Amino acid sequence: MIDIGSTIFLELQEFKEGESKVLNLRCRLVDQTTKSFVIDYPINQVTNKPNFFFDGTQFRAWFIGKDGAMYAFDTEITGRKKGNIPVLLLKDPGKENYQRIQRRNYVRVETSADVAVHPINNEFAPFTSVTLDLSGGGSAVMIPNNNTLPSRGEVILWVVLHMQTGQIEYVKAKCKIIRVYKSLKSARERVSLQFLEIGERDRQKIIKYCFERQLALKRKK
Repeated sequence: MIDIGSTIFLELQEFKEGESKVLNLRCRLVDQTTKSFVIDYPINQVTNKPNFFFDGTQFRAWFIGKDGAMYAFDTEITGRKKGNIPVLLLKDPGKENYQRIQRRNYVRVETSADVAVHPINNEFAPFTSVTLDLSGGGSAVMIPNNNTLPSRGEVILWVVLHMQTGQIEYVKAKCKIIRVYKSLKSARERVSLQFLEIGERDRQKIIKYCFERQLALKRKK
């Protein structure tokens, strides 16, 4: 299900001065037993420093499994151990209590991320716009008025990702134009893009962004 050394992401709901805030953390799976994930101390994704928690602290956790799907579950710290490195015991609720969220290549979310679209051989004038949706495999982008795209070909796409931690990530991908279309006759043109060349680290940033968006929407529901 998950390899030793993989990253587990944790979310902690905090309440300060009457306001709710989500603390985002990451940790590494050091070992696993039948009832626990053995993890190193969670790292705050904003400060990049370890945070310390008492036994019984409850989290929402998720990881990307060997099959490329995301698995989310509720958990809590059940203990700690001292060794070469100090570790925490995180309750494993069992596979039957994991929430499986699609294979990563098909996790597509509606989102308005800022983008810049550039030609490869000066076929059109570059422009900035926003996404209509985004996934680890591609995106749909709004084409502004007074801008055009060829119906076929390739483009360079820059995507700006505002992560839940407050960090801003920039992703670059070479894309294939799948189709240029309108949802309605009076609507602006849109283009469907498929990622052809993208660094695996950049793809993981997009996947994480999409998963964060999905979890945020599920919390609202």
